[in-house]
Amino acid sequence: MIVSRILPALLITIAIGIFMGYTNPTYTNEILPLKAQIKEYTKALAAADEFKKKEAQLANERNAIPADSIARLQSFLPDGVDNIQMIIDMNALAARSGVELSNVDVSSSAGRGPANSSSKSSGQLPLSGAAPVQSLDFSLNVTGTYSAFRTYLNALEKSLRPIDISSISLGVSQTGVYTYTLGARIYWLQ
Repeated sequence: MIVSRILPALLITIAIGIFMGYTNPTYTNEILPLKAQIKEYTKALAAADEFKKKEAQLANERNAIPADSIARLQSFLPDGVDNIQMIIDMNALAARSGVELSNVDVSSSAGRGPANSSSKSSGQLPLSGAAPVQSLDFSLNVTGTYSAFRTYLNALEKSLRPIDISSISLGVSQTGVYTYTLGARIYWLQ
């Protein structure tokens, strides 16, 4: 009779001891962190799947853009500056406008940031979610009549490549043919 009362109590005490001594610490210290890690990995896999879907969607959208539009965009904001091609393009605009270019000078302040170069000394204009933009300052002399100069400025304004004119100065002339000195800045993606 004593055995029938003590044996269940002893088995319950042993079960509680095994639970407290082995099962609970193992579950708390090893299994719960693994479950949390599995949950994190599951979230990461879901995010990776979502990223792959978005990447495929964007690739399809990019492939749907006509090649000539991509070429125009790369002309608008190229991934580098080509000084010689820039001068050739500006000279072609000048020839069509009836003016002549001379003394093209790419300044030593190349690579400065746009507009406020003192606060953006790195030369980077951060765009929302885009690559930084670099700039290059240059100056040139334009010789021609006032109306031809206005035509040239209009052509620069309508050109595909963005050019900011930062300064214009003009020399005195009795003949009606003036020499204008332009300070300008062009941009490209870094």
